[in-house]
Amino acid sequence: MINKIAMIHLTRIEGDRYNSKYPIYLSLLLLIFFGSFDSELYAQFNFPVARKVPFDTLIYQTKLSDEYSWMSRPENEEEMLAFARLQGELTKSILDSITGTEIIEEVLENIEKSYSPDEITIKGVQDNLLYYTKEAQEKPALFKRNGYIAKEEEVLPLPVVINSRKYRIKKYRFAFHKPLLALMLIESGELNPHIRFYDLFKKEFLADSIGPVLFNDASGVSMAWLPDDSGIIYTQSPAENSKEENYYRGKLKLHLLTGNNQQTDVSVFGKDVMASISLRDYDIPYVYSFRYSPYIIARVRAGKGENYAYAVHYSKLDGANTPWIKLQEFTCNDGIFTAKDNFIYAVTFDVPNGKLVKVNLNTGEPPVTFLNDQNKILESIIGGKDAIYVKYTAPGKDGILKMSYINPAPIELPMPFDGAIGGLRIIGESDLLFDITNWIRNYEYYTISHATDSVTLLPGGNHPNSFSDKFTSRLVYVPSRDGVNIPVSIVYNKDIIPGQKPLPVLIDGYGCFGSSMSPAFIPEVLIWVSQGGIFAEAHIRGGGELGMEWYKSGSYPTKMNSINDIVDVAEYFVKNNYTRPSQQAITGGSCGTLNVGLATLQRPDLFRVGLYEVGIPDLVTNKGPGFGKGQNEFGPLDTEAGFMSRLSISAYYHIVENKNAPAMLSINGASDYIVPIHNVARYVAKLQNVQRSERPSLFLVDWESGHQEAGKSTNDMIRKYKFLFWQTNHPNFQLKSDQ
Repeated sequence: MINKIAMIHLTRIEGDRYNSKYPIYLSLLLLIFFGSFDSELYAQFNFPVARKVPFDTLIYQTKLSDEYSWMSRPENEEEMLAFARLQGELTKSILDSITGTEIIEEVLENIEKSYSPDEITIKGVQDNLLYYTKEAQEKPALFKRNGYIAKEEEVLPLPVVINSRKYRIKKYRFAFHKPLLALMLIESGELNPHIRFYDLFKKEFLADSIGPVLFNDASGVSMAWLPDDSGIIYTQSPAENSKEENYYRGKLKLHLLTGNNQQTDVSVFGKDVMASISLRDYDIPYVYSFRYSPYIIARVRAGKGENYAYAVHYSKLDGANTPWIKLQEFTCNDGIFTAKDNFIYAVTFDVPNGKLVKVNLNTGEPPVTFLNDQNKILESIIGGKDAIYVKYTAPGKDGILKMSYINPAPIELPMPFDGAIGGLRIIGESDLLFDITNWIRNYEYYTISHATDSVTLLPGGNHPNSFSDKFTSRLVYVPSRDGVNIPVSIVYNKDIIPGQKPLPVLIDGYGCFGSSMSPAFIPEVLIWVSQGGIFAEAHIRGGGELGMEWYKSGSYPTKMNSINDIVDVAEYFVKNNYTRPSQQAITGGSCGTLNVGLATLQRPDLFRVGLYEVGIPDLVTNKGPGFGKGQNEFGPLDTEAGFMSRLSISAYYHIVENKNAPAMLSINGASDYIVPIHNVARYVAKLQNVQRSERPSLFLVDWESGHQEAGKSTNDMIRKYKFLFWQTNHPNFQLKSDQ
């Protein structure tokens, strides 16, 4: 079995707090507890049936009835988990009995063979020291090289083992000057998030330890080194928070590297830290620092309204007396600002494509324009000692602009090929390191010389891995119901002419938080297209592919545009002979499951099957992390209009009887901190009971993973694609005759 494919840009650990197997007799008892198998519900499969408990609630004069709300109550957690376990075991049994495993394994093996033996994933840079992990190795580790092509040296074996306990690294933060590394470590999925410190030269952990810390978003914790590397600022929530409120009432705390743990750490910003700065429960503080600036930035992701930020010189940090300066009229957004000396240089969106502004951190005065609209959609920024690099985006293609702090006249730098650019890092003082990829070409690392503006493949790093001899991609524009053209990237076998005859189509979409779905190399895409299908990435409204207006037109109060766009794309493919409904599938992850859940309910006649990964079925009563911080996206919590918006896009409340409803495979991690497993368990129970479809609704539980990694193991990747092929009637992927 292949392991490395599922490890692309991931590091997994062993261990599972729920992984003890139920004995057969206990499983039978649980079946009796939940109810007998309902043979009338499905002709072919017997699904565990969750008990029903009538429950009605009235919100803004709207009555909500939910017979499965008991699953979301803490006192019923064990019962809910037992239901999820039975569902998961049955789902694995069904999916493992579908033929075609060896076909997918062969595809993945061919992808693996194309990898260079020294394929690397860069984790950080300190001056010219390059730190990375290697994809193909029996003993994973963090390595370093001094310079681009020097001999490599092992720095830290992986997974991290401390006192005989194994940890996975969720986040890396390299110090600016000292050979120190702050690591966010987690266990068994996303449990026990805490911070440890590692001396990269001595190759040993410091005594300091901080935990638990706060997940601020899907990528991990907010933490930043002080500019002099004497300690870090990190985010922590009160210990008394409920599991559902792990984002709430966060504080920024200062930890100095003195050999102590966190007992003496003081709060310097956050909820109820100082009387002069008031944060709401669901306003989330993040922290940033910079190599070439002495200022600390506290960015507040406002659950409702515009984001905002404060700044302070790091030498003035003084607990609740820290003299934070508010940055006036500055909506501080993640990843699109950098700092040098006393100034922030940031991308703002008060013009459609964004512009660069300069903010005085010493005074907090309103921003001044640094670079006007360039007729390019600006997306991110990073600064070195003498140069600023700005990434811009468009559907299917990114680019980089370079300028100086003194003369902001931008220079467009040549890219090696069209694709998605990421991983921007300063190497040395002002050179740039970045990666680039597209649908059929794996990640490659390049450097840009500040002195010559030349773009060079990183010496000694990974080598090009292209599948352009077999597959191709292009952009098509699909007219929406309201006249807007939706860009869609399609990937397919070179022997295919889309529209010549109906073929299986898999539509993916996100359309949330202004995130762009850029063309990245994903082995799963090649699994689909290798079997003669067309993969379609719909760049729907709510994403950032076409700028701020594109994002705003797919968020509250027009969030339904995102779902409508997906439906219109699916209808276009059927009308234009790309596919037929019996061959059309839809997939989405996290916020993208809004599209899967609602599109299959709005137009079930267009889809045969849906893949619902780490989903959000209920935005009305779910008190999880997305509840408060997503108000700008989904609707405010304290208005009837906001409630009605959330209700309209919550698939859970729109499930109706439909014996021809599309098949559905829901996937969730047991320790998912963004979408707790009970939400999806309720969704599956209701789908199975209310729809009573002739097509199965299955629940695949990843007991070892959380939000980002659920369903990404090689075994689960094979299972979900066998499900898609099976349901779209691929002859090589069918249930064995003994089922």
